[in-house]
Amino acid sequence: MGEYWSQDIEAIHGYIAASDGRLSLFDVPLHFKFHQASRQGNSFDMRSLFDRTLVKEQPALAVTFVENHDTQPCQSLESPVEPWFKPLAYALILLRREGYPCVFYADYYGARYHDKGRDATLYSHRFLIDKFLKARNEYGFGDQHDYFDHPNTIAWTRLGDSEHPGAMAVVLTNGESGSKWMNMFRPNAAFYDSTGHIQDIVYTNSDGWGNFSCPGGLVSVWLQK
Repeated sequence: MGEYWSQDIEAIHGYIAASDGRLSLFDVPLHFKFHQASRQGNSFDMRSLFDRTLVKEQPALAVTFVENHDTQPCQSLESPVEPWFKPLAYALILLRREGYPCVFYADYYGARYHDKGRDATLYSHRFLIDKFLKARNEYGFGDQHDYFDHPNTIAWTRLGDSEHPGAMAVVLTNGESGSKWMNMFRPNAAFYDSTGHIQDIVYTNSDGWGNFSCPGGLVSVWLQK
């Protein structure tokens, strides 16, 4: 695994070609999408989040990350992801099929420091990251179906496999609260929001469809009971 720091996806493809595909690379374009989305708020079109990223164009070689020691405040490649968006970003790298995700130490444990005349704070997102990691380990299997059909609210499902039969639905929004009507292929099944953001249970209908929601600016991870 290596690093070629460029937002230009074509330059990254060129580096991969020059190294005969021997290296997986950090998905720098995706990091900058997270940075931009976190700064633009609900004006950022979430449907475009993966456009021109390595995880979309060469997923087998993409090492996905939200932030690292160079992009955090006061560092050489400063381009931080705003705290409100980090749970959304971690859900996007930890709960999807594509990419090899990395969790940044300071996003997990938090950090406070003074550098270049500034005080900096990185908040711990350990509670939700732990929820995502548990969901990944137990439900992150099988087919994935995307519902990227709204500029603010996007979602996807993971449908499990023979060894991991549980299904998962993930819904997130950078705007007001939203919901997605999705096919879980599980008739009359019950799902709960493992993040705790929503207390109600969602039941799919006799055809396996259910209406899964999340609060504004947050992410909900619905797991089959």
